[in-house]
Amino acid sequence: MPNLFFATLGQRPEAITIAYDRLCERYTFEQMIILATDRRESGIADAAAALERVCRRDYPDLPLLWRDLTFDDDLPLLDIHDASSALAYYRAVYGALAEWKQERYTLHMLISGGRKAMSVYATLAAGLVFGTSDHLWTVLSAPPVLKPGMFHIPAYLREQVQVVELPLLTARVIPGSVPAAQLDFDLVMRQRTQARDKFLTLLTDSERAIAQILAQDRYVLNQQVADTLHVSRRTVESHLLNMYTKLASFVDFGDQIQNKRQALIDFLREGL
Repeated sequence: MPNLFFATLGQRPEAITIAYDRLCERYTFEQMIILATDRRESGIADAAAALERVCRRDYPDLPLLWRDLTFDDDLPLLDIHDASSALAYYRAVYGALAEWKQERYTLHMLISGGRKAMSVYATLAAGLVFGTSDHLWTVLSAPPVLKPGMFHIPAYLREQVQVVELPLLTARVIPGSVPAAQLDFDLVMRQRTQARDKFLTLLTDSERAIAQILAQDRYVLNQQVADTLHVSRRTVESHLLNMYTKLASFVDFGDQIQNKRQALIDFLREGL
C-alpha cells in the first residue's frame, strides 16, 4: 500500500523535515499531510509559514496538504487549554487519520515538534486508527543538535539524530471504524466492552472456557490451558485457530500467529 507522511505541527517545524529526510531513506511517500491548529490566529503561524516555504523549496515534487483541525462545528481550534479543546483536538486528529486509512494507505505519523499534550492526544487517536502496517514516529537527539531554523541535519550530525518508532498497540476495533463526531473516551470504552461481549457470544462453550483462562492470565501456555481443561494441547490450538477467525471481524491483528494471540488476550482483557 502507498505511504502517507503525517505530522502534527507545533513550534518546532524543523523536526518535521528532519524526520521526513531520515524516513525517506526507508520509504517512498506519496504525500505530506500537516495536522495543524488555526494557522492565522494560533501561535504556530510563523512555524507554518516557515515549513511551507521549506517544503516548497526542498521537496518540489512532494504534494503538501494542510489539514486544519477544528471543533465539531468547524470553529477554529487554537490550542489545547481545557477538556473541550482537548477532546476537539483528539477527534479532529482521529478524523483525519481515519479518512486516509479508509482509503487503504499505510500511515506514518510524526508527533515531534509540538506541545506534549497534543502529542499525547494524537497518539491516542492513532491507537484507534492504526493497523499493524502503520507507524508512529518521534525524533530523538542530544539537545544541542536540533536548532531553530535547521530544517535539514548536516551529514556530520546525522548519526546523532534518530527517528524512532513508538511501540503503539494497534487498534482493537477495526481501524478507523468509529465515527469522529461520536468519539469520546467513555464511548470508546463502551464500544470496546460491547464488541468483546458480542465476540464472546460467537464462541462455543469450549472456546469460551479457553477465553476465560486467557483473560485471567496473559502468560498462560497452551499446555497449561490443556491441563486445566483436561484436553490435549492440539485441541486447545485448534480452538484458538477458530477463535482467531472469529476475532478477525473485531480486531486488525495482521498475519502472524503471535500477534493474533496477543490481540486476542488484549481484546478479552478490555475493561478488566
